[in-house]
Amino acid sequence: MSRSQVAIGAHGGDAALVLRRGDEVQVRLAETPTTGYRWQAEIDGPVLLVADRYEGVAAPVGAGGTRVLTFATTAAGTAEVRLALRRAWGDPTPVATARIGLTIEE
Repeated sequence: MSRSQVAIGAHGGDAALVLRRGDEVQVRLAETPTTGYRWQAEIDGPVLLVADRYEGVAAPVGAGGTRVLTFATTAAGTAEVRLALRRAWGDPTPVATARIGLTIEE
């Protein structure tokens, strides 16, 4: 098993990776949780979210940190991870988005 890393800034972005079955990819996203905005993932394909944690100071108000999401590939094929920075309440329109296209080899 190997681990890849993808860093995505506060404004989102796109990435494409080639991995093997059983590999993990760790996605690091800029996030300021005191604003109410949090990165949310939608997954299409043979990939599972295996870890979701926040690194940084939760206070003072306005202090930023990093959301770290770890995904594991489960089978060969293609997958897409879509990420949206949005609030859980109110307007569901994301303020930033990101997309990670995965090609998973045997």
